[in-house]
Amino acid sequence: MWLCSGALLASCQIAQKNVPYAPPVCPATVESVEVITREFHGRPEAYAKIRGTLSTSMAQLVDPKQSRDGNVLYLEVLEQTPRASGLIAEVTESPKFEKIIALELLGLLPGKYILNTNGIESELEIPALRATTFSGELPASHRKLGYQIVDEFIPIEDSAFVDPQYADDAVPSTRQARTIPVGN
Repeated sequence: MWLCSGALLASCQIAQKNVPYAPPVCPATVESVEVITREFHGRPEAYAKIRGTLSTSMAQLVDPKQSRDGNVLYLEVLEQTPRASGLIAEVTESPKFEKIIALELLGLLPGKYILNTNGIESELEIPALRATTFSGELPASHRKLGYQIVDEFIPIEDSAFVDPQYADDAVPSTRQARTIPVGN
């Protein structure tokens, strides 16, 4: 009994070793690409709105791959069909898809680029940064005032004499805010 079950187990392991676990990915059929650019807090952002058709009703989109060669950005839209789908007859039309994918712009200078999405080329223009820079002069609202507000913890029972010139209205509290002059 033990010998037979061991041989069966060994034969199952050999059969599974030769078959890769995940099914292979392949490019999805892309019919149109629309490039959308916008600004977020002074930084440019770009998206590709992609429409296409999957190869079978069982196929699923997987994470796209992005790469760059000079001024050409490559976006590979990929699909994957589960292994067992070959055993089921295709009875429905291949589904259409629409997906918006954020384009990686990190390290790209402002200018014109070509976006190649599964062979379909679109123009992409990255605008110049519009973030403000520090000029060295502070606006009036941020300049140092002639006084500084200090919020400190002062226990009532350990309080010492406070000059009436700087004291608040003597409201009993364990937390007081005082105004202290900062140089003349």
